[in-house]
Amino acid sequence: MHPVDPWLEELAAVAARHARTQPLVRGQCVPYFRRGVLSVPAFKWNGAGDPTLEARAQSLRHMAKASQWPVDALFFDLEDAAPDQPQFKALARQFCADALRSAANAGRVLGFRPNDIRSPYFADDLRVVLPAAGAQVDFVVLPKTESADEVRDVAALVREAAARWRWPRVPRLEVLIESPRALLQAEAIAAVPEVAALVFGAYDFSRCIGSEVDAQTWLTDQAAARQWLPVVAAAHGKEALDAVTATLPIRPKDPTAPTTEERARHTEAIALCARDATDAARLGYAGKWVLHPDQVDPIQRAFSPDAARARRALDLCAAYARAAMQGSGAERDEATAGRVRLVDKAVAGMEFWVVQAGLRAGVIGAEDLARAGFSADELRAATIGRGRATPAP
Repeated sequence: MHPVDPWLEELAAVAARHARTQPLVRGQCVPYFRRGVLSVPAFKWNGAGDPTLEARAQSLRHMAKASQWPVDALFFDLEDAAPDQPQFKALARQFCADALRSAANAGRVLGFRPNDIRSPYFADDLRVVLPAAGAQVDFVVLPKTESADEVRDVAALVREAAARWRWPRVPRLEVLIESPRALLQAEAIAAVPEVAALVFGAYDFSRCIGSEVDAQTWLTDQAAARQWLPVVAAAHGKEALDAVTATLPIRPKDPTAPTTEERARHTEAIALCARDATDAARLGYAGKWVLHPDQVDPIQRAFSPDAARARRALDLCAAYARAAMQGSGAERDEATAGRVRLVDKAVAGMEFWVVQAGLRAGVIGAEDLARAGFSADELRAATIGRGRATPAP
């Protein structure tokens, strides 16, 4: 009988202990998919007539229309979009709950944004909206967050509400990072299990540090904060959402006869939005907030490959998976502008995100996967997660 080697025992114990810690990647703990996230005012009123009646009709009409826009996700806003007066906030809560119930079958990821936890409106926002429409809510946006403790406390309240009223799921939290303190707490916030996303709030962040947001230069001016959030979110299997592009593509007063200046302003605003969204996607953001319906298309396109790009990524992932099964740790890619690229697991993992985006956007589908010989789960296991990829029969 051989004596037990203490070093080998310790080696086995260390390996077993750390094997329990599985690597996390972006979105692994997020139960839904969205690229564009539309902010919809929960209160609209032109000032005429009785607000209880007229504001209700105008608000519900606006929210119903927004629910039909071709955007992946939307939330009804009780914070910035509702006037800071108790009577209007109270009406907005009722309108929000009604709109959530009506929009439940619109095929969108749905949420709402209450006022911040330090406001006099926060408790009533949750008290009114959650019991009335919590079963239809996929996420709650938390504005002006300052600490992970407050996020944990809100998460506990939402979790208890879901159990009390027997909702089909516990709504997730999408937390705005819009102050220096929130940025420093971002990792602890992302670690809260109910958090699905960190949302960069460029304008409030700028207000807090005494800077400005310039439409032309903000990507560089706020690079340090903006580039940090996708890293922190992915470390906990969550996602990051980019701030709004506030230069709005205002439509011409007369759509049948737009002036040269109106066309130029609209074109410039769309170009800025597309630039910002493309940059966000390159940094690892999963999506971006939308302020105007004309921003939906450039934002969702920025986070979606075209069919040719998605098929190429699928072919690369499948080639890597086959090579890995045969004992190779890499594959050659010779189809990129005449250059030869070594596709190892890291490169294949980047390509898998393109495959996943293509599947979610519908530009590739089951037939493409069948042609490649792998399921999406098998490709993910081979390129990002652990486990052996098995080709489809």
